[in-house]
Amino acid sequence: MGGKNRRLVEKEAVGVVACITPWNVPLQINLAKCVPALAAGCTVILKAAPDTPWSATMLGRVVKEHTDIPAGVFNVITSEDPATVGDQLVSDPRVDMVSFTGSTAIGKHIMARAADTVKKVFLELGGKSANIILDDADLGSSLLSALAVCFHAGQGCALNTRLLIPKEKQAEIEEMLKGYFGFISYGDPSAEDPGAIMGPQVSAKQRSRVLDYIEKGKAEGARLLLGGGQPAHLDKGYYVEPTVFVDVTNDMTIAREEIFGPVLAVIAYEDEDDAVRIANDSEFGLSGSVWSASEERAMTVARRIRSGTVNVNGGNFYSPDAPFGGYKQSGLGREMGQEGFEEYLETKTIAIAVN
Repeated sequence: MGGKNRRLVEKEAVGVVACITPWNVPLQINLAKCVPALAAGCTVILKAAPDTPWSATMLGRVVKEHTDIPAGVFNVITSEDPATVGDQLVSDPRVDMVSFTGSTAIGKHIMARAADTVKKVFLELGGKSANIILDDADLGSSLLSALAVCFHAGQGCALNTRLLIPKEKQAEIEEMLKGYFGFISYGDPSAEDPGAIMGPQVSAKQRSRVLDYIEKGKAEGARLLLGGGQPAHLDKGYYVEPTVFVDVTNDMTIAREEIFGPVLAVIAYEDEDDAVRIANDSEFGLSGSVWSASEERAMTVARRIRSGTVNVNGGNFYSPDAPFGGYKQSGLGREMGQEGFEEYLETKTIAIAVN
């Protein structure tokens, strides 16, 4: 404006943060939200999922008994009715920011409720990530990654639940998948079996949801390669067998929607461009993987995938120093890393007139 100014750009705490966390990885997600928010200078209200309240109340006890954090800076709420309490937090004008991890449907609801007070919203939502096996990849090592759909009983947002394979190798890959999944050990997670990689679903409701998706896959024409039901050898716990569908097309429900169970949808592609098209043809964009004998080729494909994270040739994106989050309906913003810390800051510009 024709005058001289000295301008300062400062960062300050966003204020009161409502952290709303899910049941699937409760302790890690509680820490991933609350620690950077507190470090940024915010006060925190942590609302735990009703399925896993103790992972939050334990943190409250630690803060109260073992730190000098003043009362009211870190608060924990549990509730049998998460919707009512969550809506109160999201719509309250005294809450400056909502940090939420959970389903895309609830994330949309939170965005709508937060709009009334135009508060800042961080969302880490669902995924339907694609694991692309390129035609030059070593099948022996790359197909082992398909077993990840069974980790945590499939109850993970970033798990690669779509396996994209070269059409000309489908018969060979089907036989290899039968062998790999046939060796999976699963059962009681407290039984100290170091070979077990899968436990039960979190509840009877979740098991029923997964089994309903399996039935829908059959009804829509996908071919069940293995699994598909409740294991006969386990009479206790909400278990679902590791399940693999083949002859899946990307318009089927099991290829479009997040199942949150140990269900793998195998989709055959024609060429590299077709693989990228299928991977990106999704409402979600949280994660993905690419396998190739050429790291350069795998990196080229990885950069074409519209997702917030991608593993190449067995790499692991997940780390406290690396930002995690998604494109499209997989969320807004990033958690962890420098980017995750900055979610809890506001930017202020101060201008001082210079005479």
